[in-house]
Amino acid sequence: MADTGGPDPTTIDLEPGGQINGSPSGGSDSAVRTPRRLLRVIRWILVGVVVVAAVGVTASTAVHWWQTPRDKQALEQAIGPGHRYVDVDGHRMSVAVQGSGPRTIVLMPGLGTPAPILDFAPLARRLGEQNTVVTVENFGLGLSDGTDAPRTSEAIVDETRSTLAALGLNGPYVLMPHSISGLYAMWWATHRPDEVAAVVGLDDERYTTELAEGTPEWPSWMSAVTAVGGIRDLIALDVKTDYLGLAADYRESLGDADEYTPEQQKLYLRSYSWVLNPTMLGETAHEAENVRSIEGATFPPSMPAMSFLASSSLPVDPEWKSSHEAAISNPSLQQVTVLDGHHYLFRAHASTIAAATQKFLDEHVPVPVP
Repeated sequence: MADTGGPDPTTIDLEPGGQINGSPSGGSDSAVRTPRRLLRVIRWILVGVVVVAAVGVTASTAVHWWQTPRDKQALEQAIGPGHRYVDVDGHRMSVAVQGSGPRTIVLMPGLGTPAPILDFAPLARRLGEQNTVVTVENFGLGLSDGTDAPRTSEAIVDETRSTLAALGLNGPYVLMPHSISGLYAMWWATHRPDEVAAVVGLDDERYTTELAEGTPEWPSWMSAVTAVGGIRDLIALDVKTDYLGLAADYRESLGDADEYTPEQQKLYLRSYSWVLNPTMLGETAHEAENVRSIEGATFPPSMPAMSFLASSSLPVDPEWKSSHEAAISNPSLQQVTVLDGHHYLFRAHASTIAAATQKFLDEHVPVPVP
């Protein structure tokens, strides 16, 4: 067969770039570009999410820092003329003094109580009719400053003692602790018994296995959430929707008693916006240690002591009632009473508690001689 000068039919010509007969060797351009477009879209979505989150946090922080001093000012006004600040170790301790009776009763708040003076007000008002009543807002609570001092029982007791001394109030004192302050009152009663005339507990803590082995109720990083207004946002949401159950629990604790105005209730809930701060979280972190420090402790036999326990607390910790009974060394002066109600039992039972406390003090605690 003659040579026609055309290409060999068994030969394949490769064009520059590796193309065969003008077609790309890895598939089409669109197949390459599609995943790249998808990645770009995902990237911009992520950038958008970050920007929106940053704007949201910035706005929340701005509102929090703007609103907090206004809420605190409103809290001062709600407390009234009995409120004052005392310098303790270079920090301001917020206190309220009511009445001018011969006995000095010290109301000591529970862990994380956001506005103790406002919370104790109905009880303090009644007790103040015959006594001098001092409500102390521990560092990190209410309107008090924070502190870097370790939140041990000894440190908190010493800060309270310094506050009372600055007010010109000398012991012995009637200690009236709520919840975690029961640990501090027991430490005070056993380490400085000459300064304690009596202890009247309000569902106050004692040594129990569960508390001694417990872990902090709130993690330390919650202070960062607080600082950027996160807690304020959650409280606002909870008030409207009962999402957390905190507002609903607060309303339940009030019972049928008409002790707090609607505005005071709103202000109290808003006070949670700044209570999860490093000082209060430090107190939480020291709770188990402070519980263990009073293991086996009992009241001195000559010291009158009474505890009002909330019925709702008994099933929460099986040792709750027995731990209070175990602290009794003299049944003729020391007793335990159970009231039907919430852990914050003084909100709904202020009148009952005040009357029973006054009767107990009149029977067992002599009036101090000036």
